Amino acid sequence: MVPTRLSLSQFLCYRDPVEIDFRGIRLACLSGENGAGKSSLLDAITWALWGKARGKHDPDLVTLGGNEVAVEFCFLLNGQEYRVVRRRTLAAPGRSGRLSLEFHLRDGATWRALTGNSTTHTQALI
Repeated sequence: MVPTRLSLSQFLCYRDPVEIDFRGIRLACLSGENGAGKSSLLDAITWALWGKARGKHDPDLVTLGGNEVAVEFCFLLNGQEYRVVRRRTLAAPGRSGRLSLEFHLRDGATWRALTGNSTTHTQALI
């Protein structure tokens, strides 16, 4: 798997939307001060793909004061580009939150949906 793009919003310390384009990067090093968000970028990738991020529950991933976390991760695998989009909306008091998971394959200039009938089915496809 070769990452091509990572986009996240209200994910841990990243309150404002952030997009990282990995295309053209052959070797990368994450460096910075403690608490700058280096590990959060890796957590965003694992959460997008597998719904897991360092043992945290989904509501804990939302930036303090935020109401929805969203991560979009694109990658190349066997010559094909794929996109995974995972979102978690926090619940209002007395209501349940909402999780959405999408899976796509690049088909020319557009994305073709591979998303299953449920989050569980889509996760199995990924």
